[in-house]
Amino acid sequence: MFVRARLRSFVPLLTLFVTLVSQTQAQQKNEVGLVIGATAFPSIGLASGGNFVTPQQNLTFGTSLALGAEYDRRLNSGRTAFYVGVDFLASPLDVKLNQLPATTSPEFAYIFLTPHVRVKFNADGALKPWLSFGGGYARLTPFGQPSSTTADLKGTHNTGNLEFGGGIDTAPLVHVFRIPIGVRLEVRDFYSGTPNFNAPLDGRLNTLAYTGGLLLKF
Repeated sequence: MFVRARLRSFVPLLTLFVTLVSQTQAQQKNEVGLVIGATAFPSIGLASGGNFVTPQQNLTFGTSLALGAEYDRRLNSGRTAFYVGVDFLASPLDVKLNQLPATTSPEFAYIFLTPHVRVKFNADGALKPWLSFGGGYARLTPFGQPSSTTADLKGTHNTGNLEFGGGIDTAPLVHVFRIPIGVRLEVRDFYSGTPNFNAPLDGRLNTLAYTGGLLLKF
């Protein structure tokens, strides 16, 4: 009888514990991604009178280190989840141009700030593939003096950008100070205007970002 009484008193406590845990999990609608990786850039043709010049006169770019932060808020429950959020991506080191004309700025830096919508599949599973789409702001700043001493270095170009991306998130792998932390791997394409390179261009800038890092949920 004593054991049964103890069990009966334990059941409400267990029920309360399960309820609190469920509520805590349900309240984890916010996510923050902290990512690091590299960016690559397809070449851009130099224009002459509105026409492409020879392929040897295209602007080509080196790869660059990229650092980013991403915030998302979940809007619904279910296996397919919709999120709204914003991406921040920047180059702590300048992007260098290869085989550039004498009048062209030799390097540039970028900042992208992009509100987005993210659709996550298998949202409550161990592995969660997702797609994202957004549009926002790009700040592209040339640096360095062109090799031609008669060329004028133009300033920052503030322009818009479109972002398309895809990736995969994991369920939390560890907890640090009770914060669930998982892993995010992703590929994104930022399609924007171009920096002021002091050269006529026939194309826009495609910034391909390959990044990965930590995903915090709260």
